[in-house]
Amino acid sequence: MNKRRLRLGTVPYLPNAFIEDKPLGEGNARYILPPKPNVSAMISGTELWLVVLFCEIANCTTEIMIASEWGNVLDNGTKFGLLGAPAKREVDITLAGLYTWYSSFQHLAFSAVHSRSGCTCIVAKPRIIANWRTPFLSFTGSLWGAVLAAFVAGAFAVLVMSRSRQRILQLGEATRYTFSDSVLIMIGFFMEQGVPMPNELIASCLLFATLMFAGFMIGSSYNGGLASTMIVPQYEKSINTVHDLAETRTTWVGVTVNWLFSIQLAYQPDMLTLLTTFREWEEGEISRRAHERTVAIIVERMEYGHVAHPQMELDAMKGRKMMAEDIYWESVVGMCSKTWPARARFDRLVLDLKAFGILAHWELIGVARYLSFKSQQILRYSRKTSGDEFTPLRMANITGALLILLAGLSLSLVVFVTELAWYWCGPRIKRCVAACLIKCSVRFIRKRARPTGREV
Repeated sequence: MNKRRLRLGTVPYLPNAFIEDKPLGEGNARYILPPKPNVSAMISGTELWLVVLFCEIANCTTEIMIASEWGNVLDNGTKFGLLGAPAKREVDITLAGLYTWYSSFQHLAFSAVHSRSGCTCIVAKPRIIANWRTPFLSFTGSLWGAVLAAFVAGAFAVLVMSRSRQRILQLGEATRYTFSDSVLIMIGFFMEQGVPMPNELIASCLLFATLMFAGFMIGSSYNGGLASTMIVPQYEKSINTVHDLAETRTTWVGVTVNWLFSIQLAYQPDMLTLLTTFREWEEGEISRRAHERTVAIIVERMEYGHVAHPQMELDAMKGRKMMAEDIYWESVVGMCSKTWPARARFDRLVLDLKAFGILAHWELIGVARYLSFKSQQILRYSRKTSGDEFTPLRMANITGALLILLAGLSLSLVVFVTELAWYWCGPRIKRCVAACLIKCSVRFIRKRARPTGREV
């Protein structure tokens, strides 16, 4: 190319694109936007190395334009940002983690695919559920509702059976069950305890046999679930899939709105929900708020096993885990003007490098240089557990039972004191209320009987 210019557009995006200032003569490119006449640029990164190698082979001079945003090319012809630069012929090619977006294909040409990328999120790791909730973890919410319905229906059936039995057998009032008796009988069945079961009538035998079997099954199921929840640590529900991310309406954030370009035309309900819950944050804000548990942070799963992520503290990263699946995946390309004459030669170079495994090596070098192997290790094993799933029983495991006991004792004490107060003060209160009612009635009658003073 006889030292002809190759105008490259990019935005800083690690490890794909990295630009730093160097003294004149020490860089491998020169700035065209923003103009910096006194320094040269050193461009590197997994994608920009393609241009560096291409210019070394084709004998061209690299000029770099750094855009402030990824931008877009709209249907009305508006062009701005990195994607608008080749459409306006300001640059020849742009590279910075760009995907095969349909909206861009209508105005720009794509280079050969040089990698595959998956868009996913790192979400907050689930916390261990508080020990006081242990007695309630054996059943789900809907199952607890079914158990409560069965309990109420059984207590009502026992109450009706008792009154029917008294009427049929002409028994005394002492043999009739009260409401509290019915409740205690059902508690005995569910707790697998012995309860009195009258057997004079076949209907009562069938009823008590049914209740005994149901209570045995419910009690056994509860005991089995309680044993597992007390030994195996229970965690909060975590976000593992795209459906979980959409169902919880968790805010997922990225450094640019271009993350949505790949799902803008999607019609699936989950994708439509994700379009409304996405927020664009600066990288500094993502780093500051990385500890927030209500936020999912976008990361890029690269082709050869590494992860591109925003800059954040390792402590914040340790409190997160990667989702089990990608939100979507895309092919990574370069975007150029449709009339760029060197595109075919550049594509051949990309395909050769991919076939020889050079791009896999570049990805490893880029991650080691611009990210860190420590962060890669944290994210790679973020879904792994410690392996020590079973824990011995401790005092904390019966916290829920102790709280239930304390609540029951407190409630019974309050009711007992109320009953005593009513026993001692009840008659006096009744007399006072009756006297007040009598006085009010007398005053009302006298007022109605008082003459108006008018003559007819």
